[in-house]
Amino acid sequence: MNRTHLAAIAVAACVLAPDAAAAQRLELTLAPRVVAFPSSDPDTVPLVLAAPVQVTFRIRQNNDAPWTLTVLANGDLIAGTATVDISNVSWAATPAPPFQDGTLSSTVAQTVASGIGNVNPARTGSVTFRLVNSWDYSAGNYTQTVVFTLTAP
Repeated sequence: MNRTHLAAIAVAACVLAPDAAAAQRLELTLAPRVVAFPSSDPDTVPLVLAAPVQVTFRIRQNNDAPWTLTVLANGDLIAGTATVDISNVSWAATPAPPFQDGTLSSTVAQTVASGIGNVNPARTGSVTFRLVNSWDYSAGNYTQTVVFTLTAP
């Protein structure tokens, strides 16, 4: 039996405005903005990789304050009435530090990178999403949006 399993994740950048008194300047860009997992046989490819997302960020006027880059899914992967739990999607990120590997969640923002002070000039890292492949998934084209947020208190 031939089944198609294709999941796409739309990625969105979000920069939270820091406290006006602190006057930090934050910049965040992501490319590409949509990633897709290729269809693969779960018997031979148990973990499907999407093309890497280049994450570029810059933090100025932050002095010695901490900063954090997080990611939060808007829900599970969805194809019509079928779903795949978002926890089946993890990522590998480089360079470490400040980037770190993790697993997507739709309830708790997960840390992708963190540090202290300024990041100037801009720094770029690579985030590769990975999907646990399984014959238990219903055939379909699954989608979901994940939001990256850069904060500096």
